[in-house]
Amino acid sequence: MMNMELSDKSCADDAAQQEETRIREAYARRQSVSPAGLYSCFNLGNLFMLQERERGVLSILAQAGWSSLHGAQILDVGCGNGLWIRDLIRWGADPSSITGVDLLESRVANARSLIPAEVTVQCGNATVLEVPDESFDLIVQSTVFTSILNEGVRRQLAREMLRVLKPTGLILWYDFHVNNPRNPDVRGVSRREIQGLFKGCDIELRRMTLAPPITRLVAPVSWWACQFFSLIPFLCTHYLGTIRKPLRHE
Repeated sequence: MMNMELSDKSCADDAAQQEETRIREAYARRQSVSPAGLYSCFNLGNLFMLQERERGVLSILAQAGWSSLHGAQILDVGCGNGLWIRDLIRWGADPSSITGVDLLESRVANARSLIPAEVTVQCGNATVLEVPDESFDLIVQSTVFTSILNEGVRRQLAREMLRVLKPTGLILWYDFHVNNPRNPDVRGVSRREIQGLFKGCDIELRRMTLAPPITRLVAPVSWWACQFFSLIPFLCTHYLGTIRKPLRHE
């Protein structure tokens, strides 16, 4: 039995390492081909998506009973260049209470140059977090799971997020639920898969974010048209939602 457990762990570690290597290579390719300014706030399509997401996030947090981020211990999984961290601080979070983790050294270095020094930013694999159980009140996951193609690694990350989440804590989920036909390095995460990754949890999801190619095409012409098309569910490519641990019964 012990040998079998060790073998299973070894296979899981190998899969995680292979997936980590694949993700690094995928981001290197993406960086080399992405048009300059694609994700800039001066790009009207990107600006529309950012502002819509902000309204949605603040609304869903308020509905979940969060009227303030002050005092909350927060983890940003896949923090990238710190965009979400800067938003969280703007929304009232204490910089010293925020931890960000990202796989890529260059993104971590960029984040550290853009956010307050009080924020803890770590370079590492979020499937193995070096923090105690039940450490965080809020965990942010934004377009991380779609970058992971290996189902076992997705499950590892989900388990680790639940491990470090406090019993009364909240996971904030924002990710694609559809595949990108032009990007084979990502795969959408369906509602059913989210429910499978976080079995027994209380999950609330809503569709949002007008398909980025449409938004970038339409926003420079008509902001109102983007708002209208965003009301059509099948044109929206992301799920925004919250995940809570199941209630404990004493």
